[in-house]
Amino acid sequence: INETLFQETDAAASIKEIRRRDPSFSLPEFVAEVQEVVKPVLNAYIKGDVEILKKYCSSEIIERCKAEHGAYKNHGIFFDNKILHVSDVDVRETKMMGTSPIIIVGFQTQQIYCVRDRNGAITEGGADTIHTVYYAWAMQQVDPEELGEGAIYPIWRLREMQQIGVQALI
Repeated sequence: INETLFQETDAAASIKEIRRRDPSFSLPEFVAEVQEVVKPVLNAYIKGDVEILKKYCSSEIIERCKAEHGAYKNHGIFFDNKILHVSDVDVRETKMMGTSPIIIVGFQTQQIYCVRDRNGAITEGGADTIHTVYYAWAMQQVDPEELGEGAIYPIWRLREMQQIGVQALI
């Protein structure tokens, strides 16, 4: 009964592993770093800018972005969205994924929602249609073995990104 009663939680195990890998880890600094990259990453994803995504995202995110943009192109549409505001990032959960720690963060954006056809005509939303979009991001600390020689450790990558809700404002 003692083992189940006093067993280390998944959150505690993940923080312990993060600190083992990076003794100087600071959750507020981590949150500030994620806050800085939200807008560039979302803009790159909207535009399909794979080179920028490679700096911050896992290969799964990059492949999903390429597949989505390929489908949009096949349907003759593109998103002309613009990020207007990003709320403060907050930590929702920490856990382990295999041997790698994961920190799940949440935030919301206000953004222009506009879909255009290949001729530039608006097919959905509009140049003044504002939506609040709620996101959850899973940030994964990359295993040192994956980085190779000379890499500066630790590196956090966006492993999963989900829109968990959309609300039209205007």
